[in-house]
Amino acid sequence: MNKWLESTRCLVIAHRGASAAAPENTLAAFRLAADLGADGIELDVRGTADGQLVVLHDASVNRTTDGTGRVAALTLDQLRCVDAGKKFGPSFRGERIPLLSQVFEVVAGRLLVDVEIKAAGVEAALLDLIRRMSMADSVLISSFDSKVVGRMRDMAPEIPVGLLHSAADPNAAVALRAAAYLPEVVTLTADVVAVCRRHGMRVITWTVGTEREARDALQLGVDGIIADDPTLVRRILTQREASP
Repeated sequence: MNKWLESTRCLVIAHRGASAAAPENTLAAFRLAADLGADGIELDVRGTADGQLVVLHDASVNRTTDGTGRVAALTLDQLRCVDAGKKFGPSFRGERIPLLSQVFEVVAGRLLVDVEIKAAGVEAALLDLIRRMSMADSVLISSFDSKVVGRMRDMAPEIPVGLLHSAADPNAAVALRAAAYLPEVVTLTADVVAVCRRHGMRVITWTVGTEREARDALQLGVDGIIADDPTLVRRILTQREASP
């Protein structure tokens, strides 16, 4: 397990980068997350038509860029022609969909990277990239797809994997021998945390958007909080540390 997941304090993880203040899943958002004091970033990886690993949440570029089309049907050169920033705001005009390798270069040694696999088929290429860039000690690989999680664990037992869930079922992660369970914050309970503790799994909850959610998650003893605004969580942590 990497040094971040071995931490005894709650990690602040920026959801798609600092996506409350910068266009999601862009280098601008990831750099800002580091500047704002996040411990890690969460991002989404997809494969292009020519086998490149890029960072984008949706199956298509339509929502977040000025382009159209499915990522899996577009080449890297085609994806480089779309603007991933100007829909968020004019000051971000010119931001591009990044390669995962570019993100690794920016954050290597500085941040934990929670790499969410959005669709099966990228596993081998992802592992090759992680190993070539010596990122094994800095990543958590996660997915909602239990088959993907199981495959990644078998292919690379040295790299921690996590199961994402919108429902409270930590035993599914236990069955996969996952290093982490990532439940949606609305499903987080003391029982969920207790099951994870009994089996040595980390609990990282998402996506926290209010101070109340952050306080409740911290009270339950989670190991990490994923939020669009990492400063919200950092502020609550600072207040707790200052309390007698």
